[in-house]
Parts: sequence; C-alpha cells; structure tokens
Amino acid sequence: MNQEHFIDTKNTFSRFLLIFGFGSLALWIIFGYLIVPHVIESAYHGKSYPFLNSVIQGQRVYDVGFYLQLWNDIALRILVTCLTFWLIAIMASSSAFFRRFVGEATPGSLGAIRMWICGILLISTLWEDLSSFALLPGELREPMGLMRVFSALPIGYETLISSEKGLWLFQWVTELALFLGMIGWHTRVVIPLAAFCAFVLNGILREYSGFWHQNLIPIYALAVLSFTPCGDGWSLDRLRKIYQGSSVPEPERALPVYGWSRYLCWVAIALPYLEAGLSKLRAAGVSWTDATNMRNMLFEQTLYPRKGEWGLSLYLAPAPDIVFVLLGIAAISGELFFVLVLFSRVARKILPAIALLMHIGIIFLQNIVFFDLILLQLVFYDFTKVRKKLGQWLGSGRPIEVLYDDFCPRCLRTVRLLRSLDLFSRLKFRGIRGVDLAEYNRSHGLDLTPTALEEQMYVISDGRAYGGFFAYRVMAQAVPMLWPLVPLLFLPGVPLLGVSVYGYFARERLSALQCDADCRNKSVEDTNPVMPPAGSTHSYRRYVLVISALTSAVLFTWSGQIEFYPFTSVQMFTSKRDSVVTYYKVIGHWESGITGKAYFEDALGAWSINSRYESLFTLCFGKPTELEVCRKSLAVLGAAYNKKVSPKERLAAYELQRWTWDFRSHPSDPQYGHLDARLIYNVNDRSR
Repeated sequence: MNQEHFIDTKNTFSRFLLIFGFGSLALWIIFGYLIVPHVIESAYHGKSYPFLNSVIQGQRVYDVGFYLQLWNDIALRILVTCLTFWLIAIMASSSAFFRRFVGEATPGSLGAIRMWICGILLISTLWEDLSSFALLPGELREPMGLMRVFSALPIGYETLISSEKGLWLFQWVTELALFLGMIGWHTRVVIPLAAFCAFVLNGILREYSGFWHQNLIPIYALAVLSFTPCGDGWSLDRLRKIYQGSSVPEPERALPVYGWSRYLCWVAIALPYLEAGLSKLRAAGVSWTDATNMRNMLFEQTLYPRKGEWGLSLYLAPAPDIVFVLLGIAAISGELFFVLVLFSRVARKILPAIALLMHIGIIFLQNIVFFDLILLQLVFYDFTKVRKKLGQWLGSGRPIEVLYDDFCPRCLRTVRLLRSLDLFSRLKFRGIRGVDLAEYNRSHGLDLTPTALEEQMYVISDGRAYGGFFAYRVMAQAVPMLWPLVPLLFLPGVPLLGVSVYGYFARERLSALQCDADCRNKSVEDTNPVMPPAGSTHSYRRYVLVISALTSAVLFTWSGQIEFYPFTSVQMFTSKRDSVVTYYKVIGHWESGITGKAYFEDALGAWSINSRYESLFTLCFGKPTELEVCRKSLAVLGAAYNKKVSPKERLAAYELQRWTWDFRSHPSDPQYGHLDARLIYNVNDRSR
C-alpha cells in the first residue's frame, strides 16, 4: 500500500468516525432523554406493557421522580462514555497520535511483554493453594461479579468449587495454560485460554476473601494480548515456522502493528492507576492526604496480624505530621500522573520506576505486597540496548564461528533455529560450500578436511575446532535459552551418549541427502523467508477502536463506582479516616501450655497471602449468624494447622482480640491501644 493511499484511507476512516460518532450521540439523546422517560412514566402508572410495568416496583416507596432521576444519571454516564469513545477514536486515528505517542515496535518486544505478563501470573498462581478453598464453609463464599454467571449456568461450577481434586486440577490447567502462553505455544488459542483461566481462578479466590485488586491488571493486559500478534516474537510458534521454512517477521524490524499492540498493554496498565487516584479524590478530596488519614491507613495495616510483620510505619509514629502528608501527596500523585506514560517518552522512563519504588514502600509501610504491580513496571522499558551491550561484553573476544553444510536441508533448519535463539548475536554462521578451506585452515591454524565438514557440524571457538556433539555443547553455552541444558551436557557419560546420538542422525542425514544444481544457489537466508509487513489499515483501525472501548469502559466503571469482578473503579483505601485505629490480634493456645502469636497463614494455604482472612474478623465480632460462620471457619483453620504439625505442637484454641488505639490521644502508647473485645474458640481437631 503506497503512502498516499494509506493517508487517504486514514482520512476516510476519521471522517467515518466523526459522522458515525455524532450520529450515534444524537440517537442516544433522542432515545435516552425523550423516549425512555416517557416509557418510565407510563410503566410507573401501569399504562405500558405488562413486562415494563413489572420492572418498576415499590411505587408506594418511591415516586416517579426517583426513577426518572435514576435513569437520567445512567443516561448521562452513557452519553459521556460514548462521547469519550468517539473523541478518543478520532484523536487516536490521526497520524500525529501514532507518531508521537504509540510508535513502532518489534515482534520481539511484544513477545517479551507476553512472556513477562504470563510469567507474573504463572508465579502468582503457583504459590496459590486453590484446593484448600474447598475446605472452607460454604457460608463464607460470596459470589461476585461475573462469577455469578458460572453459578447460574448448569456447568457444574458449584461442584467444582466444593471439590479439592477439582480445584487442584483447575489450578494445574491454569498453570499449564500460562506456561504455554509464556513460551508461546499456539498463542492464538492459548493466550485467550490463559486469560480466561486466570480470570476464573482469581474469581474463586475473591469469592472466599472479598474483592481485592492484586493480579487484576495483569489479567487485563493478558486479555488485550489475546487480540494481538504476540506470538510473532519469542515463541515456539515462531521457532516452529522458522524450522519449517515458513515466513516470519524480521525480529529487529519495528512495525506499527506491534507498536499498537504494545500501546494497548500500556493502556490496560496505566488507566487503573488513574482510577485509583481519582477514586481517592472523589471520596475524600485533597484531605485524603491529611496526616490523620495517612497515619490511620499505615498503622491499621501494620498492626493487622500478618505473618510478615513489617512495623516500619509504627516507628514513624513520633514523626511530625508533615512526613505523613508528604507520603500521601507522593502516593496520590504517583497514581494520578502515571497516565502520562501513555503520552510521554520521558514519563515512561521515570514514572514506572517511581511506581515500582512506591509499591516496595507499601510493603514496608503497610505490609501489603503488590507483587504483580512491581514487576509490571518493566513492561514500559526497552531492554534492546542492554541486551546488545551484554552480548558485546559476553562476546568481547572473537565470535564463535559455526561451519555447516549448506547443501543439507536439516542443517539449514537447525541453523535457522540457532540464529533465532542467538539472543546476544555471538554465533557467526558460514556455509562450507563457499569457504576456501585451505585459506581458512591457514588463517585459523586448523587442519579441517572436506570430509569431516560434510560428516558433522563444526564450531570454531578460541582457536579450537569442536565437531558434532561437542560443537553443540559450545553453542549451548552461548545461547541463553540453552543454558539450563549446559550442566547436563558435562555430566559423566553424557558426551559418550551424545556422540553416538549425533553420529546416528548424521548418518541418516547423509543417506537421505539429495541435491541438484539449485543447492548451489541456496543459503540459510534464502530458506528463511521474511513475512511482509502486516496490513497497516486494518490493524490501526482495530487498535484505535479497542483503545477507545477500553478507555470508555474504564470511565464508565469509575463514574459508577462499580466493583463488579473483574471490573473495578479501584477504590482502595479511599475513605477518610479519624484518629482511632481498630485492628485485631490472633493468639494461639497450644496443648503444650504455650500461649503466643498465631498466624492463619500457617494453617490454610487459601488464606496464606496478603491476609485474605481479614473479613473473618468482622464475622467473629458480628451478628449471631455471622459468628456461626466464624466458628466454622476457625474449626477448619485449627484442623488444617494440626494436620501439619507434630502431636507436641498441636493447637488447642484460637483467641481473637479486637483492639482500638487513638493515636492522637495516646501517640506513645507501647501497647498501641487497649483490648476492646475477645473471642476464644476451642479447636475441634477432626483429625483425631
């Protein structure tokens, strides 16, 4: 597609967006502000269709004005959301937007993002113990968000969440899907599957522990990757195509399609930060940074009975208020301004590093670990220069020369694979048919023969020649993806086995080798065709619409303060707090007579991360029905703990204490408040 046609196509698309956008907004205004209010009034008075009449109930409780106002709020939110969608679509469709904010990217950079995001979710999933959720009382479970759909459908979801084996199997499937997504195996199918499995698994976790925000953003990013060619770089899909001789994109050639794909991931990461900051401002205004509010949040989270006890914020208790005000300003500024990574190259260098430090600070000041958000910040950095510098340092000496038979199809396929895996460009490949062997031997001080070169591949490293198995062992030390195999290749007996295996395949290769005059014109480059650039017009239209839809969805979610899994307005620590901190302590009474701190993390894997048991404290000091659920949960925790320990270390009872501390009235209280309420539960050890 020539440049003039491409520009004309973009202008046509922009005009289409403008016309269709204003047309749809006009239709919505007519529908939302003229038609629907009339229908609401008719339904309220029973003058509409029976179905609509039944939708509006409680006429004796609310007047018609209540329903009209409720609809007007919804209609306004939809209007603003649609307006935002079309404005962003028109803006993003311009060439200037792409040139200034999006930019081109390589297939390798997008593939690295895919690997990194799948790796983050894989690690998070591996340390879960999903099967232990089946042990918790069913009354503790609260279906939320889209997870209710699974409960309503006849697909056996209720049976799954009550089965330890079923949950274990589902976690294993999720881990497998994320691993395959990370290595890039059939990415068009595996990436959507991995996103779906991660969504369901994290939904199950939340049903038993309340709505929390860890791993949501990586799931968003993985979902948008499902619509991108993220398997074109750093994937088994690419290696398979290379080995088969199929066309693949050039690894170092930047193209718009990969730039748009990368930008989609940035949008999915940046917008939730903006939501978090705006939610705080909406709930408390600038007073959110008030010293009392900040102290309360830091002290409360530090005093919660988590096993990882970082008490740094308590040491700051005597510090002046300005310290806490500055912490609040830094936190909310980091969230509000993070969106600038979408519009500034300078911001992409600075703000992710600041966010990373902020999340590390949260670990020490609030004892909360946002593992996913810490690692996600690396998505905004391009490590190409670092990779090349490292390659230059590792290969500071002479390059490793690989001599291969360029008449051999299997050798050509092998060389194509090795070239694609050579991350640091340390291997230099040379076909033996174009080498003056006498001159080569003289310049390198070697005595290679044509027969030897035809029988096996040779590697020249540090002035020495290595053939066959030993050549592959040298190359494995130069190719990062093969580094895990290097120790195995040096084990006693492995070289002898390797020589035999290589010899077998070499003989098979020679016996099957057939060549004609065309062989002399082929090279490894000729048999590794390059995929032509992807169609820019179709790609950019799709990405513009997806970016607009994603931004509009975030705006709609935030404006409605929606917490409907997986949708969230990120209302974390948004409420304004006073000087009284309420927290809890867990005391264990062991059968040996010892009394001391106990941690629920030691009992059940389901609640071993980031104190997902916090809602349990509310139940244990709540209504009688809630107290019964509390006792059932403590029975499960006690039984699970006693199964893990020796008879001498068995737990006899849990004691839950509720404490309150007015840090303004008693800032130097060494006890951090006083005991407000107590619950003692004798563990019913079911393992006896």
